[in-house]
Amino acid sequence: MDVAALHLELAALLPAIGGTIGAVLLLYVLVTTLTTLSIPGVLIPVSATGGLLLGPLPAIAAVALGAVTGSLLLFLLTRRFGAERLRRRFGHRLAPLEKRMKSYGPAAVVALRVAGAPGPLITAGAAMTHMGAPVFLLATLAGLLPSVTLAASGAQALLG
Repeated sequence: MDVAALHLELAALLPAIGGTIGAVLLLYVLVTTLTTLSIPGVLIPVSATGGLLLGPLPAIAAVALGAVTGSLLLFLLTRRFGAERLRRRFGHRLAPLEKRMKSYGPAAVVALRVAGAPGPLITAGAAMTHMGAPVFLLATLAGLLPSVTLAASGAQALLG
């Protein structure tokens, strides 16, 4: 199936999910849930599909906000319930990541997200430091926006 045919198939679904607004909300909830549950590798395909279905700007907004919300929820949950457990179980293997997170702070979060490192690992590493949630949120947004924007815009550009 080519990209144009996929676009037509996806566009036919819009009325069933409440139009563009319903699709944006559904995409936001989907990405938030998948990110919170630490499901890796979903942002690029979901961004591309959202770009085909909704166009770049609504897809970028829904996916980026969903990814930031899910990452923040995972950050807070890890900090509250999992940081000590992670240190006990993986301490020696997490030590280099934790050291880098402490040394470079938000720049490490941005760089690792841009580089495509596994999101749950970045989130856990940041949660194990003294980085504040607002700083983590902004660094995560800055690190995710380039790939989400490219995927959503690139998929729409394929339609011509």
